[in-house]
Amino acid sequence: MKCNTFKLVAVTSAIALSAAASNYAFAQVETVNATLTTSSAITTTDVSNMDFGEWLIQFVAGDTPALTLTNDGTVSTTQTGAVANGSQVVNITASATEGVVNVQTPAPATLTITRSASSDFVDGGLSLTDTDYRTANDGVNALDADAATGTVTTLVAATDEPVRFGGIIAITATPADAIHTAQFDVTFSY
Repeated sequence: MKCNTFKLVAVTSAIALSAAASNYAFAQVETVNATLTTSSAITTTDVSNMDFGEWLIQFVAGDTPALTLTNDGTVSTTQTGAVANGSQVVNITASATEGVVNVQTPAPATLTITRSASSDFVDGGLSLTDTDYRTANDGVNALDADAATGTVTTLVAATDEPVRFGGIIAITATPADAIHTAQFDVTFSY
């Protein structure tokens, strides 16, 4: 009996092992992935260009007239500098607006603003000598030349933060009757 019992145990064990081994044949393996999406996107929108308005300009040597467009949310174009020798700088049509670029980020952030790719007026006698910008949180800051930098703080996530631009046009000669254009790029970065 011992021999039969031993054979029965061996056969039962073999069947059990076979059944257990066959369970692995039906196993499924799944891979669980972990993902993370980050976004440091900066969105900008050009809202308006700097518009100094229309002027009668007759320059006389020795004078130093200039036109100033403020960046404080109001448009105020004024003549500055001496005009003692008879230069005329007369406003014909008021300026339309200061320059405005809206910038937004996914979360409140402090950005660096950098000026580049300047192209001054090609017309003799006009030069965009000074530019500056203003934001609600950062106040007024100069941005006078290429590679000049400053700070722009976005206060609320995914909400436009207006960056307002103003400048001064120095007058050193009587320009031709035409629309005169100068430009510069601004880059916003972390």
